Amino acid sequence: SLKLEPGSPIVETSLAEQLGISKTPVRDALQELEREGFVTRVFFKGTYVTDVTMKDIREVFQLRAVLEGLAARIAAPVLTDDDLRAIAGHLEQAQLALGQGDLARCSERGQQIHHAIRRRIDNERLAVIIANLDDHLTRLRGLSDQISGRLNKSLVEHGRVLAALERRDPDAAERAMRDHLFSVLHDLQQSGMQRHDGETE
Repeated sequence: SLKLEPGSPIVETSLAEQLGISKTPVRDALQELEREGFVTRVFFKGTYVTDVTMKDIREVFQLRAVLEGLAARIAAPVLTDDDLRAIAGHLEQAQLALGQGDLARCSERGQQIHHAIRRRIDNERLAVIIANLDDHLTRLRGLSDQISGRLNKSLVEHGRVLAALERRDPDAAERAMRDHLFSVLHDLQQSGMQRHDGETE
């Protein structure tokens, strides 16, 4: 959620006190987070929240574009009318939230669109692989939501995904979902390059 910013130090004793538990489960959790790439241990220095690099962003979104595009393709012929109404409802709520300036709720509703599509795919392995990337996406989504105009773009792109699903068009659904996620990647890369340019001036 970016409550602990990338690069922030993590002290086991302090974290255990905050959570009201012993250091052992904290240490176990940090080992798991290290395996998943969320924290980095530096010998003789300590544990830190792992930085988010442009390489991380590129790898996650390239994978998601392919995998979620496939999920949309599989889902297009099998989504029920109720499923489509639910997706349309999430899109409408996202639009309302953005109009009210509630970026977090807008982003959450957008994510519900992705979840609603994935729930209908009859491919457990695909669903598991996508779910394994979700925690990483949470951090990246927090970064992308801060880009001016990004959520507006996502609303339009989600609308194209929904339109393709309503036509029961697997090719168009896959293409629209891939285009959406590559669009987010492009904006994150542009934003990252601008920040880098600003730092070197």
